Amino acid sequence: MNKTIKVIYLLMMLLIVNTYVAFAQSEEKNTQTYNWQAFDIGPAEDYNYAFDTNSIKYARNEDGSINKNIIIYQEKKINNVPMSSEFNYYTITQCKLNIEQTSICFGDESFYTKKDKFRWTDTPMYLTWITVSRDSIGGLRFIQIVEYARAHDDILTSRA
Repeated sequence: MNKTIKVIYLLMMLLIVNTYVAFAQSEEKNTQTYNWQAFDIGPAEDYNYAFDTNSIKYARNEDGSINKNIIIYQEKKINNVPMSSEFNYYTITQCKLNIEQTSICFGDESFYTKKDKFRWTDTPMYLTWITVSRDSIGGLRFIQIVEYARAHDDILTSRA
């Protein structure tokens, strides 16, 4: 009986250690260093928008060459409605801009609590390019991303 208790105790300790290791690994995956630069969209609506300057880059063509007409970046959207039950939640969305077609494609959107705790990720059923109007909030964000890319062309090229 004494050996059985020791074996059970040992198995429980291994289970606890494995659980801590699993949590540490999942937290490590979410420790990407972001450098959010806010979009200047004037007196907006209920959200603030920003993009990550640490990960913005140009896309690559199938042949491996750099395509400077497509910009890949991450966009953060923060809910600022004080009366909302989800006050200050935010999302991070994987985005692509097509400069020639003045369009944007939204990919996976990950949701986080106001305390940076991951909640879930929505993956679009299909990806499509959406044409943006220059005088809309999307158009203002589009213009600022393109201006940033032109000003930091060498950085975006090196990351592609």
